[in-house]
Amino acid sequence: AQGLANRLKPDGLPPVEWLTCGSGYLAGMKLGDRPLVEYTRDRLHREVQRRFGSDSLPESYELTTTYTPGGQLQQQHLTLPQLDREYGYDEGGRLVRISGPQQTREYRYSEAGRLTGVHTTAANLDITLPYATDPAGNRLPDPEFYPESSSMVWADNRITEDMQYRYRYDRYGRLTEKTDRIPEGVIRMHDERTHRYDYDNQHRLVRYVRTQYGETQAEGRYIYDSTGRRVGKRVWKREPVHWSETRTELSARPYETWYGWEGDRLATI
Repeated sequence: AQGLANRLKPDGLPPVEWLTCGSGYLAGMKLGDRPLVEYTRDRLHREVQRRFGSDSLPESYELTTTYTPGGQLQQQHLTLPQLDREYGYDEGGRLVRISGPQQTREYRYSEAGRLTGVHTTAANLDITLPYATDPAGNRLPDPEFYPESSSMVWADNRITEDMQYRYRYDRYGRLTEKTDRIPEGVIRMHDERTHRYDYDNQHRLVRYVRTQYGETQAEGRYIYDSTGRRVGKRVWKREPVHWSETRTELSARPYETWYGWEGDRLATI
């Protein structure tokens, strides 16, 4: 099947071109006349080889990927052998091990198939990170630091806090606010970050605001076409003002990004 070529020419920069095969999968990218990456796929469209750069360049690399008979990732081999990876699975098809020359990770599960811990070993490292869940499978805070978490249950299957954030939702279950969690005993000067999310009546994200120190640090607004595809976003960021070394303000003009579509396939940015 014939592929589809796409081209983007940023101001003052060489054009960026990428080619998709007839089935829509990415086949390669170029920056000007210089190849950036090329993909080779098998009959199931799975990536089996990824080539970075050109054969004529000393910094070219090649990544080879193999799969198990069941279609799971089995091995990845890079030109740099220290980055090789091998993947192991149990009889139920769950990932139990990722091993390489420098580090190995082992994954442990409960009888219900939920992740209970990750054991990482390396030359100077041997650590186990535990994971806990409520009866419905929702993540709970680390039981090592929050022993009481073993008796917790999240109402409506909505997580309200973890080790990093506190969460709030609206009546539709959409995330509306995420705030840094401050551990007990830590003195903070109102520097926790709060992320707020607004949606339209079709449950699409239309506005995002991040605040800190009581001021807006960033704001994003998102635009959709009549079919629900995101076609653009405008982002305002807090930046230094030219007349002060310490004061910052939100940018007067937004940073804009626009998206072009071929049906349901993203074609240009």
